[in-house]
Amino acid sequence: MISEVGGRVRSPLLDLVRLNRVVRWGRGAEPVEVIATEADTPFLSGVGGEGGLAINPMSPVVTRAVGQARPPEELAGVLRAVTARVALVSLAVGEGDEHPLRAALDDTATRDILVVTAGDTAVADHPWTIPVLSCTSSGRPSWFVDPEPDARGLFAPGEEVPGPQGPTTGNGVAAAVVAATAALLWSMFPTATAPQVRSALLIGTSHRPSGPPLLDAERAHEQLAHYAT
Repeated sequence: MISEVGGRVRSPLLDLVRLNRVVRWGRGAEPVEVIATEADTPFLSGVGGEGGLAINPMSPVVTRAVGQARPPEELAGVLRAVTARVALVSLAVGEGDEHPLRAALDDTATRDILVVTAGDTAVADHPWTIPVLSCTSSGRPSWFVDPEPDARGLFAPGEEVPGPQGPTTGNGVAAAVVAATAALLWSMFPTATAPQVRSALLIGTSHRPSGPPLLDAERAHEQLAHYAT
C-alpha cells in the first residue's frame, strides 16, 4: 500500500529499509546508468522515480540495452563506456573469456564508479560490485532466493515494487532500489568517494540470521555524514 504524506510518497518498502527520512532530507540529480535487456530496462529505470518509490526522482537515468546472455567481453565494452557514478547491471552473462569483464570492473573501481548488480549475475562475483538479492516487504528472502549463509552484498525490497510499468519483482528490481539509494546519498554527499558510498551501503542492518544484511539507508547516511564531510 502506497500513500501520499505531505506530497511525499510513503511506502512500507521504504520503511523497511529506513529510506523515508533520508528521502525527506534531500533529493538530488546524481544519475544512474542502467545496463539491462531492452525488455527489463523500463521496469528497472523507473523504480526510483516518481512513478515508483520516489527514492530519487530528480535523478536522470541513462539506459544501455544489452542482449541477454551476451559474451562477457561485450559487457566489458559497455562498462568501459559508463559515465555515471552509479551503474546498475542486471542481466545474465553468456559464455566466453571473462578476463575482459573482470578488467572492466577493476576499471570502474579506479574511475570511482559504484556498480550495483542483481545477485544472480556473473558481475556479482567481482569483489568491487554490490550484489543485491530480493526480499519481501517483511525483510525475508524472496521465494526465488536461496542465499549462502556468508553471501556478501545486500538484501533489498524486490517483490511487487511499484513502477511506471506496474509492480515488478526480481533481484534486478532490488538492485534498482539500492542503486537509486546510492544516487540519493551521493547527491547529498557529493564529495564522497565510491569506496565511502559502497562501505556505507554495505553496513546494512545488523543481526541477520543468514545471508547478506538488509539495506539500511539511514545508517548509510549516518556513516557518510561522519566520514564523507
